[in-house]
Amino acid sequence: MPEPKLSLPERALLLILMATNAELSNPEIEDSYAPGLKLTGKSRLKLADAKLIDCRKGTRGAYFFRLADDGWAWCRAELAGESQRQDGSAGKALYAVLGGVGDYLDRTGRSLAQIFADLPEEPPVANEPAAAPAMDAASSSTLPADEIDLEVRRTYRKLADPAGSWVGLADIRDHLRGIPRREVDGVLRLMSRMPGIRIEEETNQKSLSQRDREAAVTIGNRAQHVLSIESA
Repeated sequence: MPEPKLSLPERALLLILMATNAELSNPEIEDSYAPGLKLTGKSRLKLADAKLIDCRKGTRGAYFFRLADDGWAWCRAELAGESQRQDGSAGKALYAVLGGVGDYLDRTGRSLAQIFADLPEEPPVANEPAAAPAMDAASSSTLPADEIDLEVRRTYRKLADPAGSWVGLADIRDHLRGIPRREVDGVLRLMSRMPGIRIEEETNQKSLSQRDREAAVTIGNRAQHVLSIESA
C-alpha cells in the first residue's frame, strides 16, 4: 500500500507521538501543543488505516493514540524529508531540526528509540576480538566505497545460510559498527543497482522488530529491510 500524503498537522501529530513516546488523547494534544491540533474524522482514519498509529476509544468516548511500529519507521524516514511549499516558515524550521537529528543518527549509528524511547546504549562486548583494519573507527571516515562494498559482501557471506538467502540489514549493520551509517547507506543504495543484488522491503511487516525498522535503508522513498546476494 502506498504511503498516504499527509498534511503538516498530520505529520506534526506523528512527530509529537514520537517525541513523547506516550499514549495521548485529543484533549492532551490540544492542551500541550496547540488548540485545534487533534486527530479526528478522516485524519484519524487515514493514519490508522496506514498503520502509522494505534488508536483506541476510552471510557468517556475520547480517542487515545500511540505511534505504531510503522509510524516509527515513517518518522525515521521523515528525518530526511523536506518541507512542502504550503508548510510555511514554521514547517521549514521543523524540517531543518529534523534534518539535524537525522544527520546525528546517521553519524553515530544511534536510533530513534535511543533518543525518545529510553532504549539503553549497548555496552561494549567483553573480550570482543579486535576489528580488522578496514573496520577501524579512525580509518572509517576515509574508507572508500569499494572497501565498504567488500565488507558488506564479506558480512553477508558469514550470515547467509544458504547463499542467496535473505539477511536482515539489522544483522549486517551489527558487523559494520566501525563504518558510519551514512556511508553504509550510500553503498547499499549503489549495490541495489548491481546485478545479482537485491535489497527489498520485508513483505511480512508484522514480523519486523523495532531494531529491523531502525536498520532499514531508504531507497526510492521506501524503507528496505533485507539483502540477498547471488553467488556471494
